[in-house]
Amino acid sequence: SESTRLLDVYLFLFDYFLLITKIKRNKKKYGGSNTSLIPVFPSLTPELQSFIREGGFCTVLDQPIPLDRLMLKNVEPV
Repeated sequence: SESTRLLDVYLFLFDYFLLITKIKRNKKKYGGSNTSLIPVFPSLTPELQSFIREGGFCTVLDQPIPLDRLMLKNVEPV
């Protein structure tokens, strides 16, 4: 929020907190690894599932935000 550069993030909403993550691409390729052994989570978008199969992962940007301290507001599109 303090930077002017844009950053793609993934939000994970749990029962009691919101987790904000960014994606990291794994620079090592897993040649010959069997991607069918990687579990599929139906709640993830197809894009994120594909990213994880390619060896990517999400890193947490900040502490989880408790839902009782969170306020949501609708904003008009820019």
